[in-house]
Amino acid sequence: MRDCRRSSPFIGVALVLVPWLSTAGPAYAQEGADRPIGRFVVDVRGAITPFGDTTEFAGLRGLDGSLTPGLGLGLEAGAHVYLYRWRVITFGLGGSVHTSLGDRGASELDPNPDGPTIRKQLVAVSPQLSFNFGGRDGWSYISGGLGNARLSLFPIGAGRAGQQTRSLNYGGGGRWFTSDHLALSLDLRFYALTPLEKTETEPGSPRMTVMVFSIGTAFR
Repeated sequence: MRDCRRSSPFIGVALVLVPWLSTAGPAYAQEGADRPIGRFVVDVRGAITPFGDTTEFAGLRGLDGSLTPGLGLGLEAGAHVYLYRWRVITFGLGGSVHTSLGDRGASELDPNPDGPTIRKQLVAVSPQLSFNFGGRDGWSYISGGLGNARLSLFPIGAGRAGQQTRSLNYGGGGRWFTSDHLALSLDLRFYALTPLEKTETEPGSPRMTVMVFSIGTAFR
């Protein structure tokens, strides 16, 4: 997996999509706006993860932050059930499982051209409460919850799995159905990772927030 340090285009796309997602769902689904969303939905999406500034995180592991992966690719899957509709809001409960990783191999310009390939990986399990706006044929949402996440940074072959920590996830997205059972699904999510103290066996972690943008399909 090729590393890409210039993640700003992806951040720009995500920031443009956020306000658009908050209004596009209901507008797209005018014909089905008065019909309830339904009982459940399942999402399967590909994910783009600009890891952001992890200099302190890398330093605690004896690594140069500028020589670590800046971008990860991965997968995200989730399921949600919709319990109650009040006026224009449908309340939902569910969650998602996310995994993404990026590798960066040593180059001729690095201090150690023969150095190992460095891997950065995020794994998160995230329960979510959602507020959904729209109807059966398409809707937008905001959601959040408290779960667990593991951010790892290690030379491949070192066998470091990283430390699990609590993670507050929050974000939003939308689903637009092109048939009765299949939809386009978009989500922009932030994972706020709780800091961890250094121990005798683990290097600890600072407070960090990692952004993930995912796009794929939804089923019902």
